[in-house]
Amino acid sequence: MRHSYLALSLLSAANLLPALAYADSSRDWSGAYLGGSLGAAEGKGETSTRASVGGPSDYFTTTDPQQVRDAGDGSVAQWHASGGLFGGYGVQQGNLYWGVEASLNSLSFDESRRETVQYLSAPADSFTLEQSVEADWQGTLRARLGLAQDKWLAYLTAGLAVTRLKLGSQFSDTFLDDARGQGSSEETKTGWVVGAGGEYALSEHLSLRGEYLYADYGSVDTSYDVTNPGNPGLSSNIRDKVDFKTQTLTLGLAYRF
Repeated sequence: MRHSYLALSLLSAANLLPALAYADSSRDWSGAYLGGSLGAAEGKGETSTRASVGGPSDYFTTTDPQQVRDAGDGSVAQWHASGGLFGGYGVQQGNLYWGVEASLNSLSFDESRRETVQYLSAPADSFTLEQSVEADWQGTLRARLGLAQDKWLAYLTAGLAVTRLKLGSQFSDTFLDDARGQGSSEETKTGWVVGAGGEYALSEHLSLRGEYLYADYGSVDTSYDVTNPGNPGLSSNIRDKVDFKTQTLTLGLAYRF
């Protein structure tokens, strides 16, 4: 009976050896991988506005453009849950790791701001400026450079980012027959992205990761004329612009082939 217990003990130990060997061995992070991520993303748009004045055909008087500018200079910001997919390929030599990765994440950014201001040139009347910014998704193509130690990988990342950005603007006032004007612009914007992250190998093929990314997409602008039926023949131009940036925090699970 004692020999049977010994045999069973040796068999159990033999079954544990592969797991123990993996736990004690260094992870090779080389190869291709795919994964998914969940987290949160913040979009932030810095808005700025310019209005024309200077001629007899301008609707705005000398004090109006500065008021319109002050009303339009501001920001919109919004955090949302974000989900995405990523994939890439990397090479490890010694402790040094480098590779390339592509990702696609949801943004669901849709934020607006509204300012109503009393005219200095006509104190009995006021104007309202509304601005809206939208971006539904963002994609990246990045290089990754990191250091690997056992089952850990820490890395820095940088590359290109792309999103579809929409800016809308609308002006109205209460003077005479009420002035109106509106415009919008939608563009696919390419910017830059930087970030950092870390991964932990759960098994030979699976790893858990955390990552932070910051992206800058530059600006989108729109231009339109403001007219008032009560002042036929007079018009002024408004130009609105938004500079858009994002930051993303995610946890992901990757499968290495």
